[in-house]
Amino acid sequence: MENFDKGSHLKKLINKINGQPESYGRKAQYIFGKTLGAGSFGIVRYARNLDTGEEVAVKIILKKALKGHEDTVLAELDLLSELSHPHVVGFRDWFESKDKFYIVTQLATGGEMFDRIIKKGRFTEHDASLVIVQVLEALQYLHHKNIVHRDLKPENILYLTPEDNSNIVLADFGIAKKLQSADDKIHSSAGSFGYAAPEVVMGLGHGKPCDIWSLGVITYTVLCGYSPFRSENVHDFVEEVKNNNGVVFHADYWKSVSKDARRFIIKALQFNPDNRPTVDQLLNDPWLIDVAKEHKEMDLLPQIKAKFDGKSKFKQAIELVMLNNRVSKLKDIQTEDDDDPNEINIFGDEGSLVSEEAIKDAQKNTAHPLISWGKFKQALPDAEMSKSSLSKPMTEDSKLNSPERKKDLTQGAFVQLVHVASKNKDRVSQFTDENRKRDDQ
Repeated sequence: MENFDKGSHLKKLINKINGQPESYGRKAQYIFGKTLGAGSFGIVRYARNLDTGEEVAVKIILKKALKGHEDTVLAELDLLSELSHPHVVGFRDWFESKDKFYIVTQLATGGEMFDRIIKKGRFTEHDASLVIVQVLEALQYLHHKNIVHRDLKPENILYLTPEDNSNIVLADFGIAKKLQSADDKIHSSAGSFGYAAPEVVMGLGHGKPCDIWSLGVITYTVLCGYSPFRSENVHDFVEEVKNNNGVVFHADYWKSVSKDARRFIIKALQFNPDNRPTVDQLLNDPWLIDVAKEHKEMDLLPQIKAKFDGKSKFKQAIELVMLNNRVSKLKDIQTEDDDDPNEINIFGDEGSLVSEEAIKDAQKNTAHPLISWGKFKQALPDAEMSKSSLSKPMTEDSKLNSPERKKDLTQGAFVQLVHVASKNKDRVSQFTDENRKRDDQ
């Protein structure tokens, strides 16, 4: 550990000489693992705190991608730093380099809400109510602080641990806003189509009730496996819901669900935001207080899976390609003198977060193995799906090398990259900072 401490002091001196901000020194406390996702401004990666051993998530944001809107990151930091609740993902730390912001948060290892539900042996109306209660308790905490999440959707509802009794936590506060007053309205765009409230997609100004609408959509979906709305564009969506007649409870999927659950959903999905209940009112709704606990016998999982499973594999393939596209754009944005251009990548770690050997290497002030990608390569066939090729059986080599096949790919460079990386796995996994220096010369 003594050598590691000496190395840390040396890094601080080097950082100062290179013009790095003082907080950048805290980056040495973390060793980075696989990429979890990517957005317009940066990526999210697994990491481990070498001092505490805690596994965390680090959002890495390129300053250049913000185009002068660094205040949005500072606002997110201000907001995250004041949050502390068992159903809200915890804030841990932040630091910056010349080129990037790093936001460190609690890592939820139990998986996304829907993925977890699908893996269960059975799922009842009572189980669904326990999920919704926890989300509502998170919203209650936020709304009492005049904070609107604005992007409530299943992907942002996570299980904290793999255990059966794990808490649910609400994540991703990148577009959350703190209101000036309880009735204040926000006019900037927000949310994800399919979960965003009518007033949000219409640009009429929105506040806390937009989260209630999103919760109503989630409640409907968690009880049947599909969305309450059929529209695929804003105009059709508004037409579908404007008279409060957009929600249909199809008998085949809802005959085993209580009327109180349906009433709960209808209350949340009122077109006029002023007519929606508050979080406090919903937490005292009869469905959550009394009714749902009486519905522990009927297993809803078969009907949920019937609707959900058909989309999940296609969704995974699309997300993989989207991840590549986003990361490629971010890599294009980086400057030539970026402090660590290899932080922005699409590779994942197959098993554990980072190996014990990697941690020991880091503590000796040497670089850790960059990547391994067993699962990533396994997912490659899904990412290569296209309309013209779904019915064509092809060998692995022909998938990668056929000119006709490449024309069908969303991005041929993606396949090339994985193929080359797979062939050079040993070389890349042993890549160190010394190698990088030699390559740069």
